[in-house]
Amino acid sequence: MKLFKMQLSREQYHKVMVVLAAMLILSVFFGYNTWKERKQYQTFLQNTYQREFREMVTDVENIKVLLDKVEVTNSTVQSNALMTQVWRQALSAAENLGQLPISHSALSKTAKYLSQVGDFSYTIAKENAANKMMSEEEFNQIDKLNSYSGKLLSELYDMEKDVSQGKIRFGEMRKKGKLILKRASENAVDVKFGKMDQTYTNYPVLIYDGPFSENVIGGKAKGLDGERINKEKALAVARKFLGADKVGEIKQVSSGSGVIHTYGLQAIPKGGEEDYQINIDVTKTGGHVLWMLNSRDVLEKNLSNEEAAKKAKEFLKKQGFGELVESYYLNEDNTTMMTFIGVTKEGVLLYPDLLKVKVALDNGEVVGFDSYHYLMAPKNRKNLTPKLTEAQAKAKVTQRLEIERVKLAVIPLPGNREALTYEFKGKYKNNDFFVYINAENGNEENILQIIKDENGTLTQ
Repeated sequence: MKLFKMQLSREQYHKVMVVLAAMLILSVFFGYNTWKERKQYQTFLQNTYQREFREMVTDVENIKVLLDKVEVTNSTVQSNALMTQVWRQALSAAENLGQLPISHSALSKTAKYLSQVGDFSYTIAKENAANKMMSEEEFNQIDKLNSYSGKLLSELYDMEKDVSQGKIRFGEMRKKGKLILKRASENAVDVKFGKMDQTYTNYPVLIYDGPFSENVIGGKAKGLDGERINKEKALAVARKFLGADKVGEIKQVSSGSGVIHTYGLQAIPKGGEEDYQINIDVTKTGGHVLWMLNSRDVLEKNLSNEEAAKKAKEFLKKQGFGELVESYYLNEDNTTMMTFIGVTKEGVLLYPDLLKVKVALDNGEVVGFDSYHYLMAPKNRKNLTPKLTEAQAKAKVTQRLEIERVKLAVIPLPGNREALTYEFKGKYKNNDFFVYINAENGNEENILQIIKDENGTLTQ
């Protein structure tokens, strides 16, 4: 350094040191940016792989539900539709699995299982298309594949929990490469999938709205009657529906122009409390309330589901609705959402006539209401007398189902159609199912699996 100083003047020396300092600062800045970009990229990878993993879990959940239904069907048409869906879900699961950064040894048996499910379901679907039902040997194979899917789901749920807790980070695994994860830790993805493979030496989306809620997608509102009303009439309908003693100002904030045209209204609670609003839509034809949502927070639970159901029934009776029976319910955030369906004097269930009522469990107030399905369904049904006897319809149901009860029920079909059916409720392998047999021609129209937990009753 002394020699270096001797060869440079003081001014030159300071300039060199400034340049070196600047280079050091730039180097540190560049290094930090590189590190930050790498962390952002790792986060991006983690989110991408996490999404692909969740999609794979959903695929396997769908496979499990579909195989459950296959085991209780007795119709080549239904079996063909279900097995075709299984085949597609297996392909989707295999594709999502292949995108994850896991070594080939860990993937092989799981991928093989998905391939077997897909190939076998495709084979059965082709046989069904030729009007041939499964043989006993094929049914036993379906039974085995179904039990494997349950074990696979259990392992996937454990992995999903580890992912959510940060014990598994796909982004970090990706840096090591897909095929060279030889010394992974006990919590690593590779080891988790390896354990899953040792087991082997998937909502449909969950439907809360009611068993057939997805059948009503478009078409004409057949239950909408009455003359066209103006805004003032709509405001009066909303005030009566909400209770004139409970609301202050009501104003129009929008105009709905979907399948059902509405006045979009907003109400402020009486007393000027503007910390929450009540939104309500009134149909321009007939002045029916299409839906209502009270946005207030429900902070405590004081009522049981039975007490909430009583409150909901009293509310519907006050609003002038006819005979209804409670169908399904779901508990969430100190509220209970219940569905009600129509019923004739003879006891025929009318699933298209569906209403939803949401009750706050702190004081029993109705804080939500939806009549879309009810207004879309026809009300002047004729000829609800079955051509088939109950015994004839029962003969169409698989003997594997342990039947507990039978009712006549009108259900919606694709294409805005309806059918009078026999609803057979039964058990198979400790699972609850509804099987619907057309009361006119004996066709198996639908199969639903009932899921019960502490939050309510759902169908799949």
